[in-house]
Amino acid sequence: MDLSQYLEIFIDETKEHLQTLNDQVLILEAEPDNIDTINEIFRAAHSLKGMAGTMGFKRMQRLTHDMENVFSEIRNGKMKVTPDLVDVVFKCLDAIEEYLGCIVETSDEGENDNEDIIGMLNACLGTGGSAAAPAAPSETKQEKPKESAPAADEDKRKFLHIDIADFEKNAIAEAKAENMNVYGVTVYIDENCILKAARAFLVFKGLEAVGEVIKSVPSVQDIEDERFDFDFSILIISDKSLEEVKKVISNVSEIREVMIENYEIPSDVAVVSSVQSQENKKSEKKEEVKKKNPSKTTGKAVANRSVRVDIDKLDVLMNLVSELIIAKNGLVSVSNQEDGKVSMQSFNEQIEYLERITTNLHESVMKVRMVPIESVVNRFPRMIRDLSKKLGKEMELIMTGEDTELDRTVIDEIGDPLMHMLRNSADHGLESTIDRLKLGKPQVGTIQLNAYQDGNNVTIEVIDDGAGIDVEKVKTSAVKKGHITEEQAEMLSEKEAIDLLFRPAFSTAEKISDVSGRGVGLDVVKNKIEGLGGDVEVSTKLGEGTKFTVRLPLTLAIIQALMVEVRDEKYAIPLNSIVTIEDVLVSDIKYVQQKEVINLRGTVIPLVRLDEVLDCPPREEEPENLVVVIVKKGDKQTGLVIDNLLGQQEIVIKPLGKYINIHKMISGATILGDGEVALIIDSNSLV
Repeated sequence: MDLSQYLEIFIDETKEHLQTLNDQVLILEAEPDNIDTINEIFRAAHSLKGMAGTMGFKRMQRLTHDMENVFSEIRNGKMKVTPDLVDVVFKCLDAIEEYLGCIVETSDEGENDNEDIIGMLNACLGTGGSAAAPAAPSETKQEKPKESAPAADEDKRKFLHIDIADFEKNAIAEAKAENMNVYGVTVYIDENCILKAARAFLVFKGLEAVGEVIKSVPSVQDIEDERFDFDFSILIISDKSLEEVKKVISNVSEIREVMIENYEIPSDVAVVSSVQSQENKKSEKKEEVKKKNPSKTTGKAVANRSVRVDIDKLDVLMNLVSELIIAKNGLVSVSNQEDGKVSMQSFNEQIEYLERITTNLHESVMKVRMVPIESVVNRFPRMIRDLSKKLGKEMELIMTGEDTELDRTVIDEIGDPLMHMLRNSADHGLESTIDRLKLGKPQVGTIQLNAYQDGNNVTIEVIDDGAGIDVEKVKTSAVKKGHITEEQAEMLSEKEAIDLLFRPAFSTAEKISDVSGRGVGLDVVKNKIEGLGGDVEVSTKLGEGTKFTVRLPLTLAIIQALMVEVRDEKYAIPLNSIVTIEDVLVSDIKYVQQKEVINLRGTVIPLVRLDEVLDCPPREEEPENLVVVIVKKGDKQTGLVIDNLLGQQEIVIKPLGKYINIHKMISGATILGDGEVALIIDSNSLV
């Protein structure tokens, strides 16, 4: 039985509950007597407990159950919210997040029981004088004696009556010859269980992780279809001990009893001794097990393939599809005129109508894919709170523009770069509380996270009111680490010196901590953002603070592009990076450090000849005028020399794949209306 669909729902809802808990506990820390917040935390913990229990994640269920007990006592007025309790609750949330990470990666919650955290929760209950303190542990431990009950009644050991085929007998004999263990298991599911097939699936999944199931009664297919009572029997080969195998089964919730012991082949059974025969039977056995377990998901990551959409957006989408059908019918009507002649005016009108619909359809689909950036940034207040305690600095995070929307593909990738920048601001940017007071600054340092839409881009700013970046210190560190020479350091401008921070393995930190100092953070930021088609720049003022500015495209799927021609080949340049298009006389081209530049209205702009970069054959004759497309990246500009302009066009970006995507300046390809393929120029790599 494949539970991946349930797992996806479970993961999405668990993430939502975790975020709710993090937000509410932060509020609770500031307002310990807020009864609404306490009730919200209780409800979220209760929901998590129920969800974990339904999915068979027993460890998560136990932890959330103990959390629920604590907040039940707080609701009843028997306990008070203290800073120590808040710290313990945050540790609980971290543990739940760890469970969730394991579930996402392997479809299993892992082996960590988090007994220390559960002990802390129970200690909080004890100090609060709660009579219900032992409720969670006793409830959990009451189940284990049931599961561990000895197999005294032979009638319950139904695995003794399993009929096994010859190849299964030989597989057992071979396993014993190799000092492997063979166990017979009969599992009894609680009769109150609603999803007994799901419980059976979790048992099979656990057993397949520690051994190889060679026989099941009823068959796996019957179990998947719930064509069984509340028990099933299994024969399994494993190198684990009996207690370890039994524990795997017992960890599944709603298992009433487990009968397990070493399995012996009946003495009257003949075993094939030929080595060749054993190998053949072994292969046959593996194929049989494979057929019986087609839905095995152990060890596979659970992909998040869902997105929540406002119903109004779907209504607009449906209306546009209806109009698309009307446009199609209009074209059919024009083509089926009685005289057999197609009126060009009618045809053009229908084409224009179709173009309007497709444009609106594109916009609507893009809106469906759009996700508020809130889904990424809402975890940062908790992170800043933890960093404040770890670093011993008082700081606060102010966020604006959380409702700014980005394409889902961009949202999924932007979280880590933003986290690195915030950690950098907290650790390197903000001074210690004592230093801030000496400088006459507010005791509490401020980090701002601002997001807003700017044309076809979304801009995200991370601003701190800290010490700023000491450019001279950066230069000295770069020389010391061998990134540049002393002569090069003297020639660097302030901006060029700051750009050194984005080099791999570069750091100005005097000591390495678990927060930063290894020189990988900003390098990751730059690579990730540029990989998304965006750019990042830094501005700073010593003693006043630093601002990181990230610009990202709204979407990575469909863009407006300028189609150009270079040596009879068509290329696309994203329109959002283009500043202007100029005709430049060859005689106006100057040279700076042996590189071509032009002076455009007082601004010196370097030139890049696309034909040379793309390794195209040279022209027979150099024209007097060059067509130059001026592109930008932040505040930098570059002129791209092309042969011809073909016009503006809406294009669909198609990835080239890892085998042929070998050139950084090519970000993908698109298919034109005539079926021709055009490569897309990544102008960021040329600026």
